[in-house]
Amino acid sequence: MNFSFYKAITMACVLIHMPIVADDNVNFSIPTTKKSIKIDADLTDPAWQKAHKININNVTWPSENTPSPVKTEALIIEDGEVLYVAFKAFDNNPEEIRANLTDRDNNWNDDKVAIKIDTYGDSVLAYQFFINPLGTQSDVIENEITKQESASWDVIWDSAGKITEFGYVVEVAIPLRNLNFNDSLDIQKWKMEFVRFYPRSKELRISNLQMSHNNNCWICQMGEVTGLKGAKQGNNFTAVPTFVSGSSETRDLDETTDWSSESNTDVGLDVKWGITPDVTLNATFNPDFSQVEADSGQLNVNSTFALFTPEKRAFFLANQDYFSTPVNLIYTRNINAPDYGAKITGKTGAHSFGAFAANDASTSFLLPGNLSSNLHELEEKSTNGVFRYRYAFNKNASLGTTTTIRESDSYHNYLTSVDGKYKPTENDTFDVQVMRSDTSMTDTLIADIKADASDEQVLRADQINTEDLAFQIQYRHENRDWFFNARHENTGENFRADLAFFNNSDKVKNVIGGGRTWRGDDSDWLHRIQLSGDWDRTTNQQGDQIEQELEMYLNLNGPNQFFSRTGMILRENTAGRIDGSTLTIKDNTYVFDEQLYRTWNEFKPMPNLWLGNFIQVGEVIDYDNKQLAKNLVIEPNISWNINTHLSTRLTYKYNKLDDLKGNSLLTAKLTDFRLTYQFSIRSFLRLSMVYFDIERSLENYNQDIRDDYDARYRNLSTQLLFSYKVNPQTLFFIGYSDGAKQDDDLNSLTKNNRSAFMKLSYAWLL
Repeated sequence: MNFSFYKAITMACVLIHMPIVADDNVNFSIPTTKKSIKIDADLTDPAWQKAHKININNVTWPSENTPSPVKTEALIIEDGEVLYVAFKAFDNNPEEIRANLTDRDNNWNDDKVAIKIDTYGDSVLAYQFFINPLGTQSDVIENEITKQESASWDVIWDSAGKITEFGYVVEVAIPLRNLNFNDSLDIQKWKMEFVRFYPRSKELRISNLQMSHNNNCWICQMGEVTGLKGAKQGNNFTAVPTFVSGSSETRDLDETTDWSSESNTDVGLDVKWGITPDVTLNATFNPDFSQVEADSGQLNVNSTFALFTPEKRAFFLANQDYFSTPVNLIYTRNINAPDYGAKITGKTGAHSFGAFAANDASTSFLLPGNLSSNLHELEEKSTNGVFRYRYAFNKNASLGTTTTIRESDSYHNYLTSVDGKYKPTENDTFDVQVMRSDTSMTDTLIADIKADASDEQVLRADQINTEDLAFQIQYRHENRDWFFNARHENTGENFRADLAFFNNSDKVKNVIGGGRTWRGDDSDWLHRIQLSGDWDRTTNQQGDQIEQELEMYLNLNGPNQFFSRTGMILRENTAGRIDGSTLTIKDNTYVFDEQLYRTWNEFKPMPNLWLGNFIQVGEVIDYDNKQLAKNLVIEPNISWNINTHLSTRLTYKYNKLDDLKGNSLLTAKLTDFRLTYQFSIRSFLRLSMVYFDIERSLENYNQDIRDDYDARYRNLSTQLLFSYKVNPQTLFFIGYSDGAKQDDDLNSLTKNNRSAFMKLSYAWLL
């Protein structure tokens, strides 16, 4: 009897204290110190004794809220200007810790710790700071509206890491000037999460919080943190002068001309001013908008639509999430060579806004269609502008508007858009967006387009001076085990969005899809299985079918970070118009039944070696010859951290096309090789090589298109780059690049361009 009584008392005490302990680990107040902390991964500064301690002990992925196999502690404190965070990551086998010296935003394969911060507590955006055991940094913004994460956000913060006998230690200093927040509040109310990523046979995501897989909004589940009494950003003004020098030589191999040389030396200035903690102004004068690092190679064969190339330039990437909409209306790679640019972004209460303007020395835009698109280049200066405003009624409902402007002497494209998002439950989301475009071109420009474009764009050129509409409605349902989506897209015949990557017009598309997820126990060989699929149908505005497609996929997750995605596509598709003098689809197109079987598999046979491979076989449309063809695609990928300093990445793409009789039509090969030696967290030397090799058996092509191609085309681009970065804005680049090509008129690869370049910039924090 006495035993039962004391047992009951003990259990009652445990139950009473459990919520208190759990709450202190999730919702707490950040302590303050008047002493600065040296970031050296030692944790010896006295200020850490006053810091609040958080236990990171809950696995939130791939399992759902299970005990962590390793112990992790976080410490947090602030001094009014800087947020200090430290991590002690314990490991029973420290020799298995994965840590490599890498450039910024490239530590994803390593052990790492992270802090996520939602400074407004409205579950829209979260700043994320990731640090590996050697102190290498990645900073990312998570956008709940678009369900995407962007590593293009780069700010100046300090970190240090050190591997110890018990695991590793990380110290972080995040200046408040990097974060937008409402400084009119006496006490800040933010949301935070502290995370450890533990990659072994599985990669575990370990958190201080419990995360429900039944709620697809993880920002919404972050804990509330108070403190930072009277916090101000201070004088948030940054000036970054830039010096760029380069020399290049080119020659026309078709004309066998001599080398022509050009040298350029230029200076520019980038300015960032935090007008208030909520509003930021970015400006650039005589900017260096060069792509310092080579783009990844892409094969553009047997396709009728233009390729998408990601943006890498800092000015356009700054606060780009403020311009996010369900349909992406801003593709800044369209702005090629501006002389100036200015951008303002901000958030006040429920209101967020962004605007930017930039000129362009030359103007390029996509001419869209429903069977093809063309890129047209206009040798005229243009003015480009964007305005975005969004009002959040609450964390579940918002309404926004966007305007884009593109204008030159002989052309303009104006676009206005209204979009909304509504989440009636934590599992259901509705998105809607309505867009209107106004496009006008001079007769001279229309004549130039007709002389240069494909048949479809020539016919559409006569209808260019007009207005039109487009809209999209989407519904998504996601819970722990099931997901479902339905989407309707409607794009008018003459709709244009010239500041976007919008290559379709005169299309109506309906999509419906969903899937089921099964989760195994930690001991299961396959710990996650997912079956998914969708059906879609695309027509023109008259209701004539362009495409109908059924897709099915099976995803598997297993040991050694194994992931497999295997599926099939059955598609009734259109190859082109029989009579190119009309835009009619019905009874005027080549229609074929495509069958594709594909699989992607990846795993890590060793901690620092990642292998992946994509294979596709089946029958696809040969767009050149308007027939069905056999297709084989093989794309192996290797990423290998040879040691702490040396790493390599190799991508190979093989695309083979034969007619149904087995005669060869096309063999395209691409090799993309990168070799990097990382001297330290701040500096590296990288060799990049991209090689294309395309062979066509023109004797098996239709007679009328044989002259459009070379039987053999090869291209080799190389770049050697040395980089030293104190931070994302104080940096030094020096490098050399060249290019060579071979076609039917050249017997071997022959150089046609070479250049040397240097860039120096320094961030003045005032």
